[in-house]
Amino acid sequence: MTTSEPIDIHAHYKKGDKQTSGTVGHLDAGQDQVLKEVWIKLLAHFENTKDMPIKVEKSLVKNSGLAKAGISTSDTEAVEKWYTDNTDEVKEIKNQLVCDKLYLDGNRDIIVPSTFKPLFGDSADTRTFSNAFWQATMRFHSPDSYVLKFVRASGWDTDKAFARIRSSIERRITQEIDRLMWEGDTTQHNGVTQNGMCLHVGNDRLGSPVFIVTVRQNSPKLRSEANAEKLAAYALEKAAQLSRKYGEEALIVYDFAGFKLENVDLGFTKLIVTTLQELYPLTFTATLLFVNSWLFSGFWRAIRGWLDPAIAQRTVVVKDVQTLETFVDRSQIPVEMGGQNKYEYSYVYPTKEGNAKMFDTEGRQAAEAEFAAAVSAFVEQTKSWIDGSGPATHDAKLRSQAAAAFDTASANLDPFIRAQFYDERV
Repeated sequence: MTTSEPIDIHAHYKKGDKQTSGTVGHLDAGQDQVLKEVWIKLLAHFENTKDMPIKVEKSLVKNSGLAKAGISTSDTEAVEKWYTDNTDEVKEIKNQLVCDKLYLDGNRDIIVPSTFKPLFGDSADTRTFSNAFWQATMRFHSPDSYVLKFVRASGWDTDKAFARIRSSIERRITQEIDRLMWEGDTTQHNGVTQNGMCLHVGNDRLGSPVFIVTVRQNSPKLRSEANAEKLAAYALEKAAQLSRKYGEEALIVYDFAGFKLENVDLGFTKLIVTTLQELYPLTFTATLLFVNSWLFSGFWRAIRGWLDPAIAQRTVVVKDVQTLETFVDRSQIPVEMGGQNKYEYSYVYPTKEGNAKMFDTEGRQAAEAEFAAAVSAFVEQTKSWIDGSGPATHDAKLRSQAAAAFDTASANLDPFIRAQFYDERV
């Protein structure tokens, strides 16, 4: 059996080379066979569950505000009445969402279409496994890349990899991750968007985007539990999607400077860890913990046991900017962390104009049809590759061409089914 090898993440960055072993185009015969076996299981599961839609039971969108009340943003009378009845509640920092802030400031534009439409005609309350799977793979240039993330994180164990993919897709459905990205910033906690707790700031030495989480900005008392869960899911999915054009990987840095007891939030931290492991295995090349707080040692003892081996070996405690430079050039490191990057954050609110394609019904239909055709073509080429009836090089070439068409179709469909990120507005 093919097994995963331990990774020296410091050496990996010092060489300046992205890890390619076990990735698309860099598989040995044993790894290629494991990938085939996982696809056999996936294709069978698609067929077996095509008439068994999974219910949305723990929607992260419907846990607060207008969505929780079941009010459409297009129903102006109902919206006005709800805000009249709940003015005091939405003015509280703990509860206020971006859409609340916009409304209270007099901006009554509908930022995203009021009616959410899942892909492939799925209902608003259910999704089929296969449809959710293909949407999840859109952030990769090839569906194989998505599958291989789980395969590598599972030590090339076919059954474990399939089980993890299945669990991940089912969680994406029950939590309605697709709708969370459709709504974008509008349903996020306004205070968090204002303080810039999680930001994309520059790139690392491998060319991957760097996401910095400023831990001192985390104030559990200033946001509800529902908004915390929504924040974790949205921030990680956004980081994963933004990494698409940088080689499908990212670096995450937790800045513990100024970390105090009031910032300790073990529940939120565990939520981030479990979400990373279940939905985004090996999406982050490394997790750096930039530490200068005496409180950290106790915090670290509490959380290190939650990390699975794949994440644990990629997690590094960094105590000074010199060590941080192993991973990120000083020109990319923010000044406040000892670097030279004078990046200044100022939140820009979303607009209807920024999400114009979401309102283009005909454009969406054409892009979705292109995507559906690309999925069908990739499935057919995958079946031929598994069957092995033709020349191996010929099958591989046709499958690569199908993956390229899938990549193009995914990029074309993307702006029709999700709201624009802050990073794309500035």
